[in-house]
Amino acid sequence: MDAADEFGIAASAAALHTLKDLAKKPDDEADRAQLANTYTDRLVPERSPGNALYIELRKAPYQICPLCGHRDISTLDHQLPKGKYPLLSVVPINLVPACGICNWLKGEHVPETAGDQTLHPYYDDLSDQQWLFARLKWTENRPPEVTYFIRSPEGAGDVLAVRVFCHFQMLRLAELYGPNAVREMSNIRGILRAMNAAGRHKYLLLAEHSILTDKRAGGHNHWKRALFQALAGDSWYLESGFDQF
Repeated sequence: MDAADEFGIAASAAALHTLKDLAKKPDDEADRAQLANTYTDRLVPERSPGNALYIELRKAPYQICPLCGHRDISTLDHQLPKGKYPLLSVVPINLVPACGICNWLKGEHVPETAGDQTLHPYYDDLSDQQWLFARLKWTENRPPEVTYFIRSPEGAGDVLAVRVFCHFQMLRLAELYGPNAVREMSNIRGILRAMNAAGRHKYLLLAEHSILTDKRAGGHNHWKRALFQALAGDSWYLESGFDQF
């Protein structure tokens, strides 16, 4: 069995932590270095022999970074880092379209346990359940803010639940989504001013539903879906709080 097959079997079973023997191959250190450099020297540069493959992998099948669901794709992320797993440096299923910041935050991370793995978009489908939620926090004498958190759906497996939280923490998604949520609330403030509380509630529910039902727009776990859901359920925001953002 070659390295690509081993990776595919392990990724489908959330068992990338079991591939540590692959990190020791090939035996010769010079061969390991040459393999790791294959991606950098023969795939990424514009006129390199493998650049067409690099461009193709970066394009498909996502419109935005599948790791954060927000920023533009600008690179390929190695699910298992090429520096530590040179045999996987140009294996397509180990290469995930990503934004530069997610790629940097993952860095050289190698999972030690089943739960210590970020999500792999080719193998981990969370589209049928909601994991991401938002909460509006407002207290007297302090600016209101939006916080994001993970809540496991009923019946979700323990390993997947830990992995979702690992992904959320490692990629600092709460830090990304919170400020974007406040900007979005500022963008819709003028629209909400023209409505009463009931109209605002209806508008936010419709906005949430449009994101939920269109995977290209977001789906269950898009930060805007969680935001509109939280706002629609907050009476303070619906009555007058919307005007503070």
